[in-house]
Amino acid sequence: MHSLLTWGARLVRFAFWYCTDFMVNLANRTHTSYPEANTWVLLLLIPGLLTLLVGVRVVQWFQLRRLRASRRALSVSPKSS
Repeated sequence: MHSLLTWGARLVRFAFWYCTDFMVNLANRTHTSYPEANTWVLLLLIPGLLTLLVGVRVVQWFQLRRLRASRRALSVSPKSS
């Protein structure tokens, strides 16, 4: 159990330093400060992408619903007398 906690702590530490280094490099490449880059990514980019993905999923849901309804309408044949 102790080694699992140590491994988890190392993983969290690595992820934190990787993300921080990524944000510092992004700020340097875009000639902005670290807080500005953080604001763009965490407050604008991620929520924007999340909203876009949810929107795409809703559109797909409506398209799938319409497709299923049209397939049901085609599979029902009128009774012959």
